[in-house]
Amino acid sequence: MSTVIKYTNDSGNYITDQQVSFLQFYNKEFFINGNELKLVEKYGPQGRSNKNVVLKGGEYYLSPDEDLQLIINQYSTTAPYWTFCYNKQTNNYGDVYWEYLLYKNGELDVKGLQVFNNEKLLIASCTIDVETNQLKNRRKFFYGDLNFYKRNEYESHFLSVSYNENNDVSDIYIYDDDYQSVNEFLSSTNSIHFDWLGNTYFHSFEPILPTTIIA
Repeated sequence: MSTVIKYTNDSGNYITDQQVSFLQFYNKEFFINGNELKLVEKYGPQGRSNKNVVLKGGEYYLSPDEDLQLIINQYSTTAPYWTFCYNKQTNNYGDVYWEYLLYKNGELDVKGLQVFNNEKLLIASCTIDVETNQLKNRRKFFYGDLNFYKRNEYESHFLSVSYNENNDVSDIYIYDDDYQSVNEFLSSTNSIHFDWLGNTYFHSFEPILPTTIIA
């Protein structure tokens, strides 16, 4: 199995090996099987007054045949922050579902679920209460037509939907406007920019992994 290493700056743009030596913040990405991201190591200054660059944390993407606990034991204490992504699932449209565990200083701090589209943009997420396993902060995101809505360098979403504990819509945010119900949104002028009826994926938090194409 061959491994390819690439570097990005703190804005996520790819840089050369030579440029790394001039940066205090950068990421080291490890790819296997051509373009499968396996590991991201994140580097930054050791402290505010110390410019020595050290490993600050990273992300590890587990394969189905890997043992989650073994990987956690191997990496979680090597840096302050580590995220372990596991139980990968995909659909026929290029969307990818991950469950994740965030460790802070070697201790489990956050659990959650995330779904990314074929552009690697986050389209659904929630956190999971570490003690009760209840889902919290349920949200889905729509990024819109680039000809209409120009994303900034942080790939900001055009619309987001929040859901209550029953997985029903509680809020719809578009631009800087917040709508407290679907009917309120549909009666607004902003609704012409998003086909709510045609995008049933957003009508409920579940299913999290899309079963149809998001238009």
